[in-house]
Amino acid sequence: MSNKSEPAAASGDAVSFTFENCSIVAEHGASIAAALANAGVPDFTRGKTGEERGLYCGMGACQDCLVTVNGKTGLRACMTKIEAGMAVSRAKPRPAILDPDIADLAQPPEALDVRETELLVIGGGPGGLMAAETAARAGLRVLLLDERALPGGQYFKQPVTDHAGARLANDNQANNGKALIAAARRAGVVFSDQTLVWGAEREDDGTHRIGAFREGKAFYVKPRMIVIATGAYERAPAITGWTLPGAMTAGAAQTLLRAYGTLPGKRILIAGNGPLNIQIARELKAAGAEIVGLVEAANAPWLSASAGMKLMAADPAMAIAGVRQIAALMAGGVKIEWSSRVKEICGNGKVESVTVETPAGRKMFDVDTVLIGGYFTPANELSRLLGCAHDVVDGALVAQREYDGATSLDHVHIVGEAGRFGGAPIALAEGELAGRSVALKLGRKIAGDSTVQKKRRIRQRAFQDALWAVFRDENPKADRGLDDATVICRCEGVTYGQVRSLTGEFAPDISTLKRLTRAGMGRCQGRFCAHTLAVVSGQGKSGSETRGFNAPQMPLRPLPLAALGVEKPEWGGHKRALLPDLEPLENNAPLPAKNADVVVIGAGIAGVSTALFLARAGVDVVIVERAFSNNLASGGNAGSLHAQLLSFDHGAKAEAGGGPAAKTLPLQRDSIEIWKALQQETGKDFEMKVTGGLMVAETEAHLRFLEEKTDVERAYGIDCQVIDRNTLRDMEPALNEMFIGAAFCAQEGKINPLVATQHVLDAALQAGAKLFDRTAVTAIEDDHDGYSIKTSRGVIRAKRVVNAAGAFASRVGQMVGLEVPVFGAPLQMLVTEAAEPAVSTLIAHADRHLTLKQAANGNFLIGGGWTAGLDPVHQHPRPMLNSMEGNAWVAQHVVPGLRKLHLIRSWAAMNINIDGAPILGEAPSRRGFFNAVTSNGYTLGPIVGQITADLITGRETGRSVETFSLARF
Repeated sequence: MSNKSEPAAASGDAVSFTFENCSIVAEHGASIAAALANAGVPDFTRGKTGEERGLYCGMGACQDCLVTVNGKTGLRACMTKIEAGMAVSRAKPRPAILDPDIADLAQPPEALDVRETELLVIGGGPGGLMAAETAARAGLRVLLLDERALPGGQYFKQPVTDHAGARLANDNQANNGKALIAAARRAGVVFSDQTLVWGAEREDDGTHRIGAFREGKAFYVKPRMIVIATGAYERAPAITGWTLPGAMTAGAAQTLLRAYGTLPGKRILIAGNGPLNIQIARELKAAGAEIVGLVEAANAPWLSASAGMKLMAADPAMAIAGVRQIAALMAGGVKIEWSSRVKEICGNGKVESVTVETPAGRKMFDVDTVLIGGYFTPANELSRLLGCAHDVVDGALVAQREYDGATSLDHVHIVGEAGRFGGAPIALAEGELAGRSVALKLGRKIAGDSTVQKKRRIRQRAFQDALWAVFRDENPKADRGLDDATVICRCEGVTYGQVRSLTGEFAPDISTLKRLTRAGMGRCQGRFCAHTLAVVSGQGKSGSETRGFNAPQMPLRPLPLAALGVEKPEWGGHKRALLPDLEPLENNAPLPAKNADVVVIGAGIAGVSTALFLARAGVDVVIVERAFSNNLASGGNAGSLHAQLLSFDHGAKAEAGGGPAAKTLPLQRDSIEIWKALQQETGKDFEMKVTGGLMVAETEAHLRFLEEKTDVERAYGIDCQVIDRNTLRDMEPALNEMFIGAAFCAQEGKINPLVATQHVLDAALQAGAKLFDRTAVTAIEDDHDGYSIKTSRGVIRAKRVVNAAGAFASRVGQMVGLEVPVFGAPLQMLVTEAAEPAVSTLIAHADRHLTLKQAANGNFLIGGGWTAGLDPVHQHPRPMLNSMEGNAWVAQHVVPGLRKLHLIRSWAAMNINIDGAPILGEAPSRRGFFNAVTSNGYTLGPIVGQITADLITGRETGRSVETFSLARF
């Protein structure tokens, strides 16, 4: 783009801004993405490795169109409105938080506001508008949150600019939407536009608190009833070249045209599946675009006579209208390629051509824009987060609903595409039915009855079913014909080849693939790659709500970390919680072995390390795991390698006075050395670095505490000392300048548990160990010469058993009559977007719950013992809103540069709470039954395995382990 380039706005008030220091004139109200498209700049952003990217989904879901605006980085171009004088530039894949030109995204508030309402409607499309208007007419206080600048949704999309308004002056869709919006306002509905819904949590009284964000501030809404009308998004299949600028969803192109009066390109090919592509092709052609072809995956409608007859019977008028649209498009010179699909999109930095597979062979088209439409997926992240029950239908999750949208939760209704794709008429009918139902549940009277809308919903559903039978894609497989180099995870740049290479015996589930490749861990949280991962892992057509799908994570969309940061009171130790009731994963295959020398229960880091050292010693060892290896606590670990005591492991806050934790220090030190050796021996990259660890102090009292603590640590052989303010600043300039000193431990570091456990497991298997996953232990019987372990797949007998079940060790102990005092302590972690290296050491605080480090890929991982809850459906730990607030506050308090970054996800894992020390060795009253349960889980994993193996094989451990025996209790 030349500095002389200055495209004029089409009409309306002109707004001047700069992009990469080039002046551009845009129409008032245009989004950044629309203004740049109008200026002929498709490549306005960059991917993870710096490659050119542009607009993709157009609705803020893919997080692909990021730009920097007035120094604030990571803003979505499709959702950010142009303002006069705005300075826009390409967002760097990893911003530098120490750069003074990068601005803070938000400031931490004193508290988050809480708004109460009787009905909260989330989503301003046809269904949400109708539900809100109906309920408000019945006298309810209704608040409607919508992420866009104007309500209307994709179907009733309202023109934002004057140019778009002129185009849609006589458009029935736009005008009907305008009338419904006006009716809702007259009824008293309160609209909150440009509002992001990022989280939710069930309250003790059964209601929910909904997290929202608008104009730089986070807040909560506490409604009595909720209507979810979040719509759907186009989950286009991965295609070689689909990340090039100029490749986007058909919905993004329609938004550009209908909202902003902007064409997505000049020479356009539309591909995908479904009748909406035909409508979009006609709209774009009427607006002056050259449609070089329409590629449809389904057969030509006239080739399926029976489906066509059913469609005609369902609604003759709409069926005939559809035929006329196809005829008009073809008469206008648009060639439709039926039973065809895009094979490859090519170009040097932007789309230049596309190759299409047709029944007659491959065809190439010269284009500058490719639109992929169809493949609609309900935006059900919020309904799943709330705990509404869902079913697996054709490889997708669909909410269980009644005719009025009522779900398994009495106070939550889902309407429109958020429940199941079906078009605006169905959404309108469901919206009115939901609004009436909510009003009645809250004791309001409403005139008339629901008969008409029930019948309309039934009739329209029949028509939609018939329509999609006509447009059925006979071969929708997500990985159909993909090359190994094809990117399938747009956020993390993970290729099909990387994923496919891991789909062997020991990576059969989507969670394992996610951990090992990072696919689905980016800003979009897997919305556009999870289906492909499920297909590749064999879970694309099966599974359940709790398997085969990534669990929803807060925030549902990225939001500034600082906006969530609210200071919370501190406490000591871990907060205990009940263990979840986990159903065994289905695996009907009988156990391939009936006997072993040793059976290890649990395939976390303690279990696989034990198996590794036993196998190396020539022992016949089998690991049995209820789920998959590294699937629970170890896989949910943040990867801190602790050599010093945490602040709540010493002094008044410590468990058992801090003695057990202090006695564990030599184990932590030596285990880190074993981690080093394992990385070297295996030749694998554990992403392990011994960087040193800092525990910062902001008061003289903190310094005195650290001096006492380091005295204890040095007595146990830990290299730890107190440093002054200047030394601290030299080591970590990103830290808050208020800190007056710190404790520095040179032996601390970090590791990536997502890959390290797998590498240790691989080494154990290569040494001869066996892993039986999806194998739940149901009982253990002592037969005097060993143990019979009953599992969900049969019985296996062993001379010795190792209890490495982590937080579930108490339940395993009960099976042999032992009380193993291990308690679950679900903890949560936060993850920011990636940034340039800014923090090199492991950071903790002398009086706050915090562990903070920067991963190899640039993400900041933030934890420190903040309590999590339990997911009501998946029975996995889930972050809690109050903990997220407190954790975010401490993090930005310690590293102010984090105010420049977005929080992109969180997670929780079931940690272990004992007394600060592990439980090791043979149980005094159960010969042959060994406990290998860690207190500082990931750090101690290898040494716990080594010690346990030495005890079993009769080797000298080189240390006294009586201190850690079960007998101490």
